[in-house]
Amino acid sequence: MPPADAALSAAAELGPFCAVDEDAGPGAVHLADAGTLLDARAAAVSAVLGPAAGRREVHSLVHLGVVARVLSPAVGAALATGVLPVPASVELQPVGSNPVPMAWTGVRAVAVPTPGDVAAGLAEHWLTPLVGPWTAAVAARSVSTRVLIGNVVSALHGTAVVVAGARPDLTARARAVLDALLASGPLAGTGGWRPDGGFARRSCCLLHRLPGALPCSDCVLVGVPA
Repeated sequence: MPPADAALSAAAELGPFCAVDEDAGPGAVHLADAGTLLDARAAAVSAVLGPAAGRREVHSLVHLGVVARVLSPAVGAALATGVLPVPASVELQPVGSNPVPMAWTGVRAVAVPTPGDVAAGLAEHWLTPLVGPWTAAVAARSVSTRVLIGNVVSALHGTAVVVAGARPDLTARARAVLDALLASGPLAGTGGWRPDGGFARRSCCLLHRLPGALPCSDCVLVGVPA
């Protein structure tokens, strides 16, 4: 089995968010077609949340959900196997609950044996070429870049928690990768650790403004990181 396929198989064992599907289904949209994906996904989310949900809040929720879905298999694979899968394209289903069906094409493998390598690989092969344009497209519509970059680091932390829950032996490696991402590169300074050991981003995702919602556990409103 090619290294990328083996890495993705190992990631899928960590949970459904870390799995890539063979087919994203009818009506799937490429991540690169950011405007279409944002509009379609926002319409689906708004239909669930109702008219009380504001445009910025919905767009932030869509952005965070897409980033978490897209990055989770890559992070899971890299943590579990030391191989970072990098696709030529990503296609997602814009309707339905998470984890929405997602398919990758043209996947290649990048060796990332150390936590620093994982962080550098994510920055080079994922955050800049794939997540960056998606984030810029959402920022151009409604939500500040500061909030959206916070969404990215929040998604990565969430994936680290999922991976550690499924594989406690990977907890230290996941923490080291997150620390490396926070130390340098596009996510430098976007989050940190509270004195109680909990993680906090340095911006708010706006989701607490939705009817009946509370601040997320990693929200800066809950506690500022050291």
